[in-house]
Amino acid sequence: MISSTHNPLVQRARKLRKRGLRARTREFLVEGAHGITEAFSAGQTPELLFLTESAPVELADLARASRVPVHAVSEPVMKLISDAENPPGAVAVVPFVDVEPGRLLACPTDLAVVLAGVQDPGNLGTTLRTARAAGAGAVFLTEGTVDLYNAKVVRASAGALFRVSVAREVAVPWVLAGLGSRGFRRIAAVPTAPTAYDEVDMSGPCALVFGNEARGLGDDVLAAVDERASIPMDERAESLNVGISAAVFLFEVSRQRRAR
Repeated sequence: MISSTHNPLVQRARKLRKRGLRARTREFLVEGAHGITEAFSAGQTPELLFLTESAPVELADLARASRVPVHAVSEPVMKLISDAENPPGAVAVVPFVDVEPGRLLACPTDLAVVLAGVQDPGNLGTTLRTARAAGAGAVFLTEGTVDLYNAKVVRASAGALFRVSVAREVAVPWVLAGLGSRGFRRIAAVPTAPTAYDEVDMSGPCALVFGNEARGLGDDVLAAVDERASIPMDERAESLNVGISAAVFLFEVSRQRRAR
């Protein structure tokens, strides 16, 4: 069992808590049995796995079947590796999973999501989870969006980042122009839009566009979309966060397509 915090493997994992070092090595941490199991199930084999005595035995079996090195660690060492308030019993080092933007733009899907400058990790993780559930085939993260491999994003996605194809650092004009040329109807979520989301035809190929939590979508983005839509709410209520708004729009797409 690894009990020293100075162990080279432990130090390697600790460094992945920093974005710059993640970018350099192109690997990130997945914390918790569910996310790690999803990685294995999706064919995204971890490079190594840290387990405490509390970890499910099935994880070690999965790792051995895939020839992934397994390292037993003490609880204090796990607390050093993970930045979670209550560290899980399992943490894996996994290679990056994002897709090259041009390749993703050409993928065979009729439902895409564009997140322009979304900053909250929980919103991004939740949107990935919802996109997977609603059958979206592509998620584009524009420049200025929170890092896909931020620990809070990975946890909030509950393994969905292994099931939905994602491109990072995408330029807004490029992706919206590209989606338009492929025949996608580009629909922006705008709280002040006079048209309600359920009045917009989303039964054909469409791209849902969501903006920054505080600033919303810029004029350049709004000029490049085909439709603006809002979620009608009680006038006394505050606006919904991006994660919830995305869920409302995505499942409206599902409802319309089921009704065809």
